[in-house]
Amino acid sequence: MKMGNFLTLALVGLAGTVSAQTIEKIRGLKQDEVPVVIQQSLQKDFSSLNEKGNWKLMYQEDVATRKLTPEFYTYSCKKNGERVEIYYKADGTLDHAKGIAAPAVGSQP
Repeated sequence: MKMGNFLTLALVGLAGTVSAQTIEKIRGLKQDEVPVVIQQSLQKDFSSLNEKGNWKLMYQEDVATRKLTPEFYTYSCKKNGERVEIYYKADGTLDHAKGIAAPAVGSQP
């Protein structure tokens, strides 16, 4: 009976490690670590935003290969005392923004 419990526990542990092949992580970035396409998109979409802020990268890491796949770049700052967060996809397209009006899709500032 004890051996059966041990085998069940071992199989559950193995199934958990096999299913958890990727881990989602967040890491802070310096301004010079942010890709140029992301910085240009921020300037184009929010040209009136002059506040200094912080960049973060949300990415997935494949446990087996240690490969990093960027998902979102986030710019956060305070404007008029309100927290602003702007999310860009890895290709430089605006995903969404909080605390500030996002430009309409296809519009030019």
